[in-house]
Amino acid sequence: MPPDLHDHAVTVLDPERGPRAAAPCPLCGAVGGRAIFAVEGCASPVVACPECGLARLEPLPSDDELARFYPDAYYGDPGIKFQATVEWLVRAVGARHIRFLARGVPPGGRILDVGCGRGVLLAELADRGFEVHGVERTAAAALGADPRARIRIAPDLAAAGYPPEFFDAVIIWHVLEHLRDPVATVREIGRLLRPGGKLVVAVPNFSSLQARWAGPAWFHLDLPRHLFHFPLRALRRLLEQSGFVFVSEHHFSLRQNPFGWIQSALNRHAELPRNGLYTLLHRRPPGETAPFDSATRRRLLLSGLLRLPLALLLTVVEAALRSGATVHVVARKPGVAKREA
Repeated sequence: MPPDLHDHAVTVLDPERGPRAAAPCPLCGAVGGRAIFAVEGCASPVVACPECGLARLEPLPSDDELARFYPDAYYGDPGIKFQATVEWLVRAVGARHIRFLARGVPPGGRILDVGCGRGVLLAELADRGFEVHGVERTAAAALGADPRARIRIAPDLAAAGYPPEFFDAVIIWHVLEHLRDPVATVREIGRLLRPGGKLVVAVPNFSSLQARWAGPAWFHLDLPRHLFHFPLRALRRLLEQSGFVFVSEHHFSLRQNPFGWIQSALNRHAELPRNGLYTLLHRRPPGETAPFDSATRRRLLLSGLLRLPLALLLTVVEAALRSGATVHVVARKPGVAKREA
């Protein structure tokens, strides 16, 4: 499969006739899920569990296939993923999360960002005096991260080798859906958190209004990189089965949800390139020509701008209905927080 997966078509499969899952659901153990989506060039369809609603690629791609899904260019170079104005907006909006992420963490506390990427969150947390740590699968993924962040490169969280009860808070922000074993990852987070420690998880909401409206055109499907697709009830079940106490859920995201509406709407037009606006907004190496012809570029940009007011309104509405296209939840490890002497 080519490295650039954004334009691969996603089609709906008849759940009554599509292939049945060969393995039980990794979350609830139910059997009998059927395929609902197929992605061009990928042998694994998306299968939805009939019990908990968790959807997944079945079977999961091999490690070699997964590595090809994430070429160095996927992360930006050096650590800059989008065109300058968009990159500034992403970082500015991302900074708004810091007060929320830091709430309830003791001053100077130790925070881990699983799948920290370019370290946008870690830099802001370091500015507030926290000891910041990150885990990434490759050095290229963390290129451009703040030097104050203590980043370990490991194939999964357990392999990073942290001691038990080491962190006051763990963040896993739009990463859980990319992992081969999200159940094991959340359990490992439970081992790493101190009693009373805080966990913040953000994922696309597979049960959201946006997901149901867009169907195979949904921008946040990101197939086949997203190995798992969580409805909110499945995410809550995962946390509670892993021993966490569910604290709160949050459905408003200015960074994720308005663009999801815009790109999903554009994806419903078969004559436009799938996820074309997202591709167009990416930073390109010097000398590389812009994608698509000039007429398509103009149409994508103009259509995106015209849809922005409605997208913002829909983002407010979906949040009020507690059905955000992406959702972030807060959970805590049971017990009373203990600080080192």
